[in-house]
Amino acid sequence: MLYTLFTFWAICLALLTTTTTTATPLTKRDPPPEKPDPQNRRRGVAFNNPAYVKYFTQFHNSHIKWAYNWASDSPDVGLEFIPMLWSNRNEHTSGWFANVRKACGVIVQNPTHLLGFNEPDMCAHGAGGSCLSVTDAVQTWRTHMDTTKSYKNLMYLGSPAVTNSADADKGLNWLRDFLQQCTGCKIDFICIHWYADASAVQYFKNHVAAARALAGGRPIWITEFAATGTESQVKRFMDEVIPWLDEQVDVHRYAYFMAAPGLLVNPLGNGLSEVGRHYATWTKP
Repeated sequence: MLYTLFTFWAICLALLTTTTTTATPLTKRDPPPEKPDPQNRRRGVAFNNPAYVKYFTQFHNSHIKWAYNWASDSPDVGLEFIPMLWSNRNEHTSGWFANVRKACGVIVQNPTHLLGFNEPDMCAHGAGGSCLSVTDAVQTWRTHMDTTKSYKNLMYLGSPAVTNSADADKGLNWLRDFLQQCTGCKIDFICIHWYADASAVQYFKNHVAAARALAGGRPIWITEFAATGTESQVKRFMDEVIPWLDEQVDVHRYAYFMAAPGLLVNPLGNGLSEVGRHYATWTKP
């Protein structure tokens, strides 16, 4: 999901029912041999313009430790960079393997994480989703994601990141079908998105719980989430969900949407917004 589409899509998702998606659990599997990230390394940020990421690294009490940009390559932004295979289109697959090899070599002894397709369940024009059928997603996963496991021992693959739509062919329902059809696929953690009103804290927690039921023991990454509301309402939302997320052993990473002017960056683009600073520096009292 891109910044220019945020207002449209956030409003649409805020109107969705706050009834948690019901997803049929899969057979439980052993979790991957990866320890949960410590609380001070779970918080991340998504970006399009790398210039805005520097605002999260300029002060000593920032908790932002990783970043991604919906692509597989990025200039150095001073944070752990997580590559993503956005879709099966040639513009995304052509440089994928070279960029993965590059990511593997940054800190050889450390784990490398890769993210799967961005909102393959979202096909509305202009909504920012990669719009993949489950069949196409499975095929591309086998050829472009599974094969990267041979590059490094500590390689962890994140599932396609789905919306919080409750439609039968979207959200966790799409992800359930993908996990069921991608038999034998190497999927180490589950990725989800969530957008709704700032008052919907319980809906947020319920959605994470529904993803947990589907994950079969895998860790969870929330690679996009945001609440609609006033500045004070959004900050109160963060006050409630950030400590809760840090208490969830299986929630390994999360990233509030996003490093861009008018969101986590101020409208002038020359520093963090009040919400951005609150997210970056929030510490348990």
